[in-house]
Amino acid sequence: MVWFVIGYLFLFVFRPFEYWPVLATIRIERVYMLFLMTAVFLWRHRKHKPHPVNSTLFAFFSAMLLSSLFAFRMQEAYWASFDYFKLIVFYYIIVLTLNDEEQMKKFIIAYLAVMFLYVGKSAWEFFVNDRHMWRMGLRRMIGIDTTYGDPNSFAASIAYSLPFLWAMLKQKSLSFMTRKMLWAYGILAGTCIVFTGSRSGMVTALLFLFLVLFGASRKVLGVTLVLVMLAFTWNYMPEEYQVRFKSIFVKGIAPKGADASAEGRIGGLKQGIHLFGKYPLLGIGPGNFKYGWETMPVGGSAHNLYGELLGELGGVGFLAFLFLVGVIIKTHRGITRETGLRLSGLPPDAPPGEKERLLFLRYVSVASVQALVLLLFNGNFGHNLYRYNWLWIGALGVLSAWFLQRKADRKSAVPLFAPGIRPGTPTGTPMKKAPGRKAL
Repeated sequence: MVWFVIGYLFLFVFRPFEYWPVLATIRIERVYMLFLMTAVFLWRHRKHKPHPVNSTLFAFFSAMLLSSLFAFRMQEAYWASFDYFKLIVFYYIIVLTLNDEEQMKKFIIAYLAVMFLYVGKSAWEFFVNDRHMWRMGLRRMIGIDTTYGDPNSFAASIAYSLPFLWAMLKQKSLSFMTRKMLWAYGILAGTCIVFTGSRSGMVTALLFLFLVLFGASRKVLGVTLVLVMLAFTWNYMPEEYQVRFKSIFVKGIAPKGADASAEGRIGGLKQGIHLFGKYPLLGIGPGNFKYGWETMPVGGSAHNLYGELLGELGGVGFLAFLFLVGVIIKTHRGITRETGLRLSGLPPDAPPGEKERLLFLRYVSVASVQALVLLLFNGNFGHNLYRYNWLWIGALGVLSAWFLQRKADRKSAVPLFAPGIRPGTPTGTPMKKAPGRKAL
């Protein structure tokens, strides 16, 4: 079943039906999803994994539906909510079908492999076939799809995958070819972010490097390597892209429109606050932000996560989203602490592979928190409220918590850190701290 799920993962990320029109006419993605849903429904090994992330996601979607009922343009709100519902369906398929750590590892590696194909094909079109977008006086790389193919969105998609790339590279059990593929994707990812000309993508990638250095044990060596890598990249970066990056800090050096584009992000936040003042409870409605502008032509986007959230979903949606993100972060932080406790108390006669299993869950949770930080940071420059990344990170938290709890107590599938359960032991009794235990 995991390969069946990965098949839809390919369709969702690569989106071949948006590049080859013939696939769009037969609606291959819808046909595949219908077969996948049927297969999951009939599959006797599917497992429901209860967790607070599921309920908070349902609460956020309920806020979207409620806002849609009172939206400025109900039809636009309906389609925005329906598109998000499709993301929720795939979220539950992931949660229902991935039943052990090995399957989750296959899913993450498959995601990175599909990103490699997607980014590689986009790079081929840019460097070989000269397929690009001319914007802000710059030749900019775009994705091969239309949904996430805009230079800024394309760069963001790459940046959000970097934490999971780093987490998988730390796995010792990977084959030589898989490791080579991951390193090749890392080099390609950095190159493509530069040639998108996306300033938000560049600073988000730099933030990821900072997060890696912040958690590194040998910080001096890490800083040295990063500085050498950045110096090498800067030296071979075309001058127009250097100017594009420097325009983040220095106004007036980039072609006309670049400064106005940066100021537009602040304008989107202000407009979101303005709409929140007009529609404080439920907002103007999902997908309706463009109809709220008074001094701008219809069609203007928020270009800001927080402006979009406040303006479109109001106070109810803001609180629901805040709870969703908070629960996801709390879940992954709890998994990080729990795996640290179990690793430090691992007996010498532990089953083979137990340490690697715990390290894998730990690395995935650290990567998930890093990806959430990148999403929240990049939200200052783009409207990423309805992106799939939030849901997939939540799904990884649900799965990891369930794996840990199942391992601790085979008779119970109680979610990790549920009421009455304390981390450390499956019975709820606090684990005594071993003398001299070092934090991992």
